[in-house]
Amino acid sequence: MVPLEREPLASLRREKNFFYPQIDFSAPKALDPLRILIQTLFLMMVCPPRGHGPRLVNTTLAFLRTIGAAINRMGDAFGALALKVVRNLADDSQRYPIKSERKGLSWVSWLFVLPGIALAALCITQPFNLHGQIVFLTFMFCSMIVMTRIRARITLMLLFVISFVVSGRYLWWRCTSTVSMGSGLDLFFGALLLIAEIYAFAVMVLGYFQVCWVLDRKPAPLPKDRETWPHVDIFIPTYNESIDVIKPTVYAALNMDWPKEKLHVYVLDDGSRDYIAAFADEVGAGYIKREEHNHAKAGNINHAMTVTNGEYIVIFDCDHVPSNDFLTSTVGWLVKDKNIALVQTPHHFYSPDPFEKNLHLDRAVPIENSLFHDFIQKGNDTWNATMFCGSSAVMRRVALEEIGGIAVETVTEDAHTSLKLNRRGWSSAFIDRPLASGLSTETLSAHIGQRIRWARGMIQIFRVDNPLFGKGLTLPQRLCFFNAMLHFLHGAPRIIFLLAPLPYMFADIYIIYATAAAVFAYVVPHMVHTAMTNQILQRGYRYPFLSGVYETILSWYILIPTTVALLFPHVGKFNVTAKGGTIGEKYLDWHISWPYLVLMGLNMIGLAIGINKAIFDPNPEYLTLVINLGWIVYNLMVLGASMAVAVEEKEEHRFPRIALNLPIVLEKADGTRVNMRSVEYSQKELRIRAVDTQFEGLADGEVVYVELADGDNCQRFKATTIKTIEGRGIDLAIDLPDTTVERAWNSATFSREGMWAIKPEGTVDDRFLTGFLKLGELSLYGYRSMIEFLPGRVLPAIRDGIRSLLPYRPVSEKRRWSRY
Repeated sequence: MVPLEREPLASLRREKNFFYPQIDFSAPKALDPLRILIQTLFLMMVCPPRGHGPRLVNTTLAFLRTIGAAINRMGDAFGALALKVVRNLADDSQRYPIKSERKGLSWVSWLFVLPGIALAALCITQPFNLHGQIVFLTFMFCSMIVMTRIRARITLMLLFVISFVVSGRYLWWRCTSTVSMGSGLDLFFGALLLIAEIYAFAVMVLGYFQVCWVLDRKPAPLPKDRETWPHVDIFIPTYNESIDVIKPTVYAALNMDWPKEKLHVYVLDDGSRDYIAAFADEVGAGYIKREEHNHAKAGNINHAMTVTNGEYIVIFDCDHVPSNDFLTSTVGWLVKDKNIALVQTPHHFYSPDPFEKNLHLDRAVPIENSLFHDFIQKGNDTWNATMFCGSSAVMRRVALEEIGGIAVETVTEDAHTSLKLNRRGWSSAFIDRPLASGLSTETLSAHIGQRIRWARGMIQIFRVDNPLFGKGLTLPQRLCFFNAMLHFLHGAPRIIFLLAPLPYMFADIYIIYATAAAVFAYVVPHMVHTAMTNQILQRGYRYPFLSGVYETILSWYILIPTTVALLFPHVGKFNVTAKGGTIGEKYLDWHISWPYLVLMGLNMIGLAIGINKAIFDPNPEYLTLVINLGWIVYNLMVLGASMAVAVEEKEEHRFPRIALNLPIVLEKADGTRVNMRSVEYSQKELRIRAVDTQFEGLADGEVVYVELADGDNCQRFKATTIKTIEGRGIDLAIDLPDTTVERAWNSATFSREGMWAIKPEGTVDDRFLTGFLKLGELSLYGYRSMIEFLPGRVLPAIRDGIRSLLPYRPVSEKRRWSRY
């Protein structure tokens, strides 16, 4: 690849400072292969040698493109062969292509997985000395670099294999060579870390399995004759939410593109409020309440099933607003395949969640739950294990009735219901298209409360209806459901990782009983391969390094509920997540962030001890100190970013605003018509901007009319100017005098076709290094905010505390003392 001279090695011996100045070729050293690899990659990718740069880079890229093309052709041939085998094996392949793909993938995957597992086990358990380990990992690292340059599904699977082997070798080494039996404390802390690492490895492997070949299902067409379309009941359960939260969802349900005589919208009010009943009656929706309020949301839906009779049931949380093409995009699969009981769509949110809002993330950055709802669910669909998420889903009534309705045994009734359906042989589907959007939790404390319920409920399912046991599930289904439950046990492992370097700092306890060189040879490759593979796998669904922040924030708060659920699965109740609130002033939630402060304080003490050891210890173990100090610094970065999430930002608007770029016609009171563009809207407001740079603006309080397209129609609304924003446009208050106009506004905005499938404008730099730098930036913001929002009494208390630690000295013969 680099034919610089006829005898490059001889040239390097003569001028060793040319390409590899750090290598003495006359006296090779053990780590020289690793040095050569690093220097070669640096010369190839970052800083080519003068005079050879273009040739070197072009040759390298051409080589990689050739490899990529060959692998893509191999992948296409493999896929064609697999599909041919499937069609020969499956009688109904032409009728149900998705079912055929699932069958073929399962059959072909097991054909290759079993020998692959045997080969991986051989690679993982093969004993190497330190030099052999370095050579082996050098080969694996080069393979990974090549694979990352090739965009193909099969190369992603090969990356999974490489990551599995490298991490498996690390874990094998940890289990067989690094657990110290010297003292009780060494064994205790070492075993804790090892258990946490085994847990992380299990989650990683199961995650790779879930998404190794995701199914990108598209909507199935409905019959052309609309008269044959089925009756659909839309359930909107509510308990104590405000009417302003409920209205957009009810209007959007009524605005759906579906035969009106076959569309039945019901508000299920567990709060039994008269004004909700009056609103439902006014707009033409049904109203259902019950006398006994047992089993929370699940009981509310089950009661509604007894007084309705639609063939299909659609469930929306009362803040989840669907676009008008929701039914036409989902029901087709239920009509086409009579064995499908559930069609789930992604959960998207039109208001920013606490991470997006408090960390000031761009709207184009994937939100916290995007990884599951936009990616993992597609992998679940591959294995016929799509999970019901409680909202934005269509279900077959006869299937629900067969399992006794929505599950009531746990507080996560949605996931448990989908598990029960799969056990009875029903299939499920996932449409990868946002067709509804809801309100996020407004504060970090509300977010944590919601996740506590989810974590408790998933562990309750693990105890009362464990997917690993019982009849009716395939092995892939068992693994998908099990991984969803296992994920919520991350509380203890995450805390262990945040505290792991401290035993050595505090008491010279070796939690990994090995030389520093061996730690570098095994730990660093494991971390690099895992991080790189996940970064490639999750690109577009999870920003680099934010997973650690998400887990750190929840770790302490889900630890106790999940532990209790493991021991006492029937303890706990359903808590309604508060939605639709506002934040008047910016503040730091000290109460919710106290676990992060404790972990932060311990790590800072460990950092100070480590620096003291490096400077004043007569025989410091520098490599060990570097490893532990680096670990502590990373922990402090994650904890600082976690504190940044606890800084609640002020919300300027009562109703969340949603971006929408559409042509608008503005008509002034004198009849002048001006072409404008919409910028964003809310339930009662609209921001527009002028297309013509000569537009002079509007006076505050000026009455105007705005016209915007709604499908084939044009909607016209009266509005009043709120204010003109320099360089940003004009804010208008829309006049909505009655429910008819409100519903029309909803049709033109919230529920317009494809509204929630519009991707945010802009791009995100989600490279690995950029993500790490972003983590550092968020961490600094968290620490600055801690200083900014210190309570008034804290600074004097800190000052007095420091003064109390100062020594005293005598000042007279009477032994009076003063501070030194």
